[in-house]
Amino acid sequence: MEPSLKKRKRKIRISVIAMAVIALTALVFFVLIPENNSNSGNVDIPKKDTVSAKTTVTKEPAVSEDSIIREMEREKEREKEGYEKEKERFAKVLEQASDEELFTVLNYAIAQHYVPNRHVDPYGYMFVGVTSLHRSYLIYEKLLDRKDLLRKIYPDVKVLHEYVYWGRQTGKPYPDKIVSKTILNNAQKGSRKMDSELVSKYFGTPLFHD
Repeated sequence: MEPSLKKRKRKIRISVIAMAVIALTALVFFVLIPENNSNSGNVDIPKKDTVSAKTTVTKEPAVSEDSIIREMEREKEREKEGYEKEKERFAKVLEQASDEELFTVLNYAIAQHYVPNRHVDPYGYMFVGVTSLHRSYLIYEKLLDRKDLLRKIYPDVKVLHEYVYWGRQTGKPYPDKIVSKTILNNAQKGSRKMDSELVSKYFGTPLFHD
């Protein structure tokens, strides 16, 4: 190959390399430099808080004494209405109940120590008619003619009668412990059929605060 031809090819290669370097440099300049500039231009500068440092305290309106009294009076009226409704409901329950169901409930009341109960003075309570103690008395009184059932709790119905009302009359526990134990044992056996539905039916007060 002639020397002149070799020189021309060498010059061409150098020119190509030089153009490639220039092109790469231009590419770096147009790609990287604008990105840096845009980043520097998007820096968030915190603004001065223009919100006042003072906070406004909202005062709640004062409740007057008269409004409190009126609300208490309304609450008493609601209680009285619920109390009367509850007494009416329970009276219907007693009227519609069978003697056998009442007997089961009476056993439950004795087993739960609703009667006798020397710790509660029902007549000192304004809503006496809905207490478990008072209802137990009413249930027992509905069964007074069913001596055959009452003898299952204790053979001597007179002693049972004395036992049921003992706490109300004396404020002391029944003195004969053997009688008490016998009555409680028999009552526990007789209340085995008592379920939660019956408990709510006879000793719940769903209308009292309705």
